[in-house]
This record gives sequence, C-alpha cells and structure tokens, in this order.
Amino acid sequence: MPSPASAVDTTKGAPAPAGLPPWLRHAIREGVHLLLDAAAVALTYRVAHWVRFHWDPFLAHFPSKGELPWPSYARLLYAIVPLWLGVFWYSCRLYDSPWQSLADRFLSIAKGCLLATGATLCATYVYDRLQYSRLMLALALPLALVLVTLSQVVVLWLDRWLSAMESARPVLLVGSGPVAGVVKERIQQRHPGAQVTSLLELPDAGTLETRVREKPYLELILLRSSLRHDQILAAAEVCDAAGVAFKMVPDLLELRLGEIQMDESLGLPAYRIQHNQLTRLNFLAKRAFDLAFCAIAFIPLGPLLLLIALLIRLDSKGPALYKQKRYGFRGKVFEAYKFRTMVVDAESKIGQVKGLNDQKGAFFKAKNDPRVTRVGKWLRRFSLDEFPQFINIVLGEMSVVGPRPLALTTGELEALERDFGATARKRMNILPGVTGLWQVSGRSDVDSEQRFSLDLFYIENWSLGLDLEIILKTVPAMIFGKGAY
Repeated sequence: MPSPASAVDTTKGAPAPAGLPPWLRHAIREGVHLLLDAAAVALTYRVAHWVRFHWDPFLAHFPSKGELPWPSYARLLYAIVPLWLGVFWYSCRLYDSPWQSLADRFLSIAKGCLLATGATLCATYVYDRLQYSRLMLALALPLALVLVTLSQVVVLWLDRWLSAMESARPVLLVGSGPVAGVVKERIQQRHPGAQVTSLLELPDAGTLETRVREKPYLELILLRSSLRHDQILAAAEVCDAAGVAFKMVPDLLELRLGEIQMDESLGLPAYRIQHNQLTRLNFLAKRAFDLAFCAIAFIPLGPLLLLIALLIRLDSKGPALYKQKRYGFRGKVFEAYKFRTMVVDAESKIGQVKGLNDQKGAFFKAKNDPRVTRVGKWLRRFSLDEFPQFINIVLGEMSVVGPRPLALTTGELEALERDFGATARKRMNILPGVTGLWQVSGRSDVDSEQRFSLDLFYIENWSLGLDLEIILKTVPAMIFGKGAY
C-alpha cells in the first residue's frame, strides 16, 4: 500500500466539456485529408493541361505537336487520383502522422508527389495509342507539390480547430521525472482539453480498481517499469477489466530519451538502445543533401565571398582565410576554414581576454573582444565569417546543419566534460555543422547549458525535415543579427 506522500495526485488540464469524441475528430481529419488531396491532384492535372497546351509563354519554348482534349485526360483521373492517394497513404504515411513537423511533412509530400508522378508516367505507357503528353504528365510534379502542400496545411489547421472542441477522456499518469513532463506536454499539445492525472506511485490493485471505476480514464501510462512484475500485471488486469488502455514506458528512457527502438529480430518484443549516430542510409541522405545545397549556394555567393576577402585584406594585415584545428566526427581533428575576423596573432592572446567571457560554462564568447577587427565585427554580426566552411562540407569534414565544432585550443571540450561528464562527447556522434539549432534559438545569447541541450536534442531527433527547418530559420537569424558577436 503506498504511503500518503507517494499517493499525491496532481491534475493538469480542466475537465473536458462535452464535444467531439476523439474518434470523430480523427475520422473528420482523415476524411477531409482524402477529399482535399483528391481535389488537389485533379486540379493539378487540369492546370498542367492548360499550361502545356494553352499558356503561350510555355508554348514558345515547348511547342505542342497536337492537343489531346481535356475530357480524355479527365477520364484518366479515375485511375490517377486513387493511385496518388494510395501512394500518400501507404508509401508516405501522410495520414498516419498528424504530429509531424511541417518540414518533415513537406519532405513526405515531396516524396509522395515524386513517386506518384513516376508511377503515373509508367502506367500511361500501357495506353500509348491515346498519345498522352508525357511533358504534361511530368508538369504535375511541381504543381502537385504546391497544391497538395496547401491541402495538407488547410487540414492541419482544421484539426487544430477541432481539437478545441474535442471531448478527450482523461489520462492517468503514474511516475515522475523528465519523461513524465514530456508525456504531459505531448498529451496537452495533441489534445488541449485532456485532463492528465498524475500519481507518484502505482496504487495496489484494489485502490486502482476503485479509481478507474469512478472516472472514465482513456488509458493508464506507467513510467515505473522497475516495479515487481506481479504488481504491473495486476494493474494491467484491472485496466483491461475496466476498458482502460495500459501503456508502459521503460525507466531507461530517462537516461537515453530518444534512443530507444523496438527490436523484433529475436521473434520477441525487445528494446534496443540506438546510439546517437546516423545509420548508413541516413548518413548518405544527409551527405547528398549537403552536397546539393553547396552546389546551389556557391553560384550566387561567389561574388560576395570575393568582396569579403578583399575587404578583409584592406582592413588589416594577414590572409583573408583563417584555419583553426577543431574536433570533428568521432573526435577526428580537422582544420575548419573561416574568414579572418581577428588580428593575425589572436589565438596566442586568448589568455589575456579570458576574463571578458560573456558565456557561463564551456563556450567562450566576448562582446567586446579587442582582438576583433572592424570588418570582423560586421562579418560576425551577420555570420558571414562562416561561409568558407562550405569547403569543409565538400571535403566531408562538416555538414550544413549540426553542432558547432569545438576548437582544440580554447578548452571547450574539457569544460564540457567537466560540466556534463562523458555525455559531452555525444556531440561528436554526428558531423559538426555550419549552422545549428542553437544558432537559430538566440545564438550567443543562449548560455552554455542551453546550447548543449539543444545540440543533444538535434542529435537525438535528427531528420532531413529538421535540417531544412533550421536552414530556413538561419536566414532571418543572420539578417537580424540577434545574439551575434
């Protein structure tokens, strides 16, 4: 029997008013998803037909050899639309993941549009006698990317509006600590009207049965998997008899949050600890993204880089580029390139300016560092000094997005190990980046502990969508220069 102190009950969220049941909210969302996506696909082909055969600027570059009237394509939609929806449903899981970030959802939409366009082109070869325009069918890809994205945004907005009217059943949460906070936050984000009742300890079977009979809980979430097996099984039986779902989160999530994966290779349910390093496929995907980004960025940035190099040479003695030894992937040392923003002997004078550090903890940053040149102040303000690190990206030493590489001579790694222990080296389980999560979260105004936490969050939650989101947020962060010095 738990002690009175261990049975403390805390509730988060007001009792949910009568409204939409959760199953109806989900049904409405999925139904509208299918309806609007179908309309978006149909409109895509109608617009593509007009562009291919009736838009003069396009015809000037791609003359038509003869138009197949729209009704012939309209009949094709009876096969094309279900094909596209099937790709979205089974290959991209667009309707199974309403909690995806917008960036990840956009990448899933792009993948679905690419696969569906390819499948449509292949399928129409069966009907060559009708002479469908392959160019017109290919035009569907960019048009669908825009229209389906708009469709998805509208549905997500509708779902958020419906969530305020949802009559979400309460949840019973047993346990405490960081994971409990994460679970509560996610429940409240997805179901704003949900009531979360928290217990520090799991009651005995009799007390639990009384509690679940008195209140219509949707589920019990147990965060204390270290309890005796018979106690856990007894609680599960009570929940099953009362029609309450029973879920259990392992304690080791508190130590390795974001790294636990289900493993069925033994034929039995098992947990596998996935260390925070990208799988080979993800690493290759991230590398391909980096190279493509560099190829696109170098063309417009070339003249700007030459101008910056010239201004540095005119402002102070020394080379325009500066090389500094840094820790890279798995601790491998490499030379990071930057535009020089300090006097040439700045590194030998670091001991003289240690007292000017405006950062608490491992990282060194000084707002009024006397070693910084006049041009260097402007380069740092808008982060233009980082651009030469695209060379490191091409060489495979860095990535566009990732934790900043630690310098060997500033003692940052040693200070991180002192403050955070062996966990500090988890920052090196991924390629360091030119930009990162903390750079778009306040830059140098973010303290050392927050910066380290943001780096770990990025490593544990990496996706191409997250990389894309950070890159898009980097541009306004550079323009406004907040927290940069």
